[in-house]
Amino acid sequence: MKLLFITHDASRSGAPLILLYFIKWLNTHSKNVDCDLLFVHGGVLESDFKKECNEVFYVKKGHKPLKFSELIWIKIKKKLGLRAKNTTDELFTVLANNHYDLIYANTIISVPFGVQIKNRIPNVKLLLHIHELNTQIKILLPNFNQYKGNIDCFIAASNIVKNNLVNNWNVSEDLIEVIYEFSVVKQFETPKSKTIFTVGASGLSYWRKGNDIFLQVASHIKNNYPDAKIKFVWVGNEFRDKPIIDADIIKLGLKQYVHFVGEKEHPYEEFMFFDVFLLSSREDPFPLVCIEIANLEKPIICFEKASGTAEVVSKGGGYVVPYLDIKAMADKVMYYYNNPDKVNDDGRIAKKMFSEFTPDNKCPLIYQKIKDLL
Repeated sequence: MKLLFITHDASRSGAPLILLYFIKWLNTHSKNVDCDLLFVHGGVLESDFKKECNEVFYVKKGHKPLKFSELIWIKIKKKLGLRAKNTTDELFTVLANNHYDLIYANTIISVPFGVQIKNRIPNVKLLLHIHELNTQIKILLPNFNQYKGNIDCFIAASNIVKNNLVNNWNVSEDLIEVIYEFSVVKQFETPKSKTIFTVGASGLSYWRKGNDIFLQVASHIKNNYPDAKIKFVWVGNEFRDKPIIDADIIKLGLKQYVHFVGEKEHPYEEFMFFDVFLLSSREDPFPLVCIEIANLEKPIICFEKASGTAEVVSKGGGYVVPYLDIKAMADKVMYYYNNPDKVNDDGRIAKKMFSEFTPDNKCPLIYQKIKDLL
């Protein structure tokens, strides 16, 4: 079986990590699978991917060095006055000649590339592992309707992702398989002695993750519970919003309360000091950080209609509050602040609820879906 994976980048974020975990699992558990990879963009995980894949190609950097015979043919075409293809066309021709059995597009950004390659390979299947909800699809691929008919199967990161495809994009339910995201978790002990109650959040600091909402919750608590000893810590790349968020922190008088500590190579060193975790996201299909946080026995507070995480937390391990209800989210923070035993109880429940989301449990489901398609 010969597979071509397409990743939108190699950042240390959810979708690329999921793909990396799956390819690693494939290499360990199925020796008859050859994995090639196409990067739309690169990133810090490039070297990790290269260790796991036979051949690696780049959309933005062109493709791997051409064979001598291919270079000669290009020169001959130029001398004959034949119109040269652009670099991407040349790349897709090289990929088509590899005769893949299946193209695995990871994220909505990969779809146009997957479709173009599929159109050059007879009988190849195209699978989309989709990690986006409606607003992100509209932003990243507004003409998704033009491509969806070329996709043979969808793997949705959670039920909310599936429902969006069905209700807003008219994708047939029969084509969609829900396989929840998964993560490799590390075992740490939470420090026994802590000086201050800590509300945590994590992720790329921008609108989708609700960095502004995080500030509003902190501001509500500061203004309504001035004697509460609470600090708020956000772990993650601060992106382009940093000047805006920094200004808001000053204007809201939160400089002593809120800390955006940036991206950390070892975020667990921050996570272990959290008491509760705020998933303040407007859209988040199934963030891996919640699996990691739950493993550390931290309760999770999130919004309804915003994430796949709510599908799990609604059964225990935290609270789901109405969408963008700042007061409701702040009230749950204060509930945990005033009831430390509930922090411990719900933390243990969270760990149990999220314990199934591991590569060993989920990767076989993805592999089976691939085999079913072929």
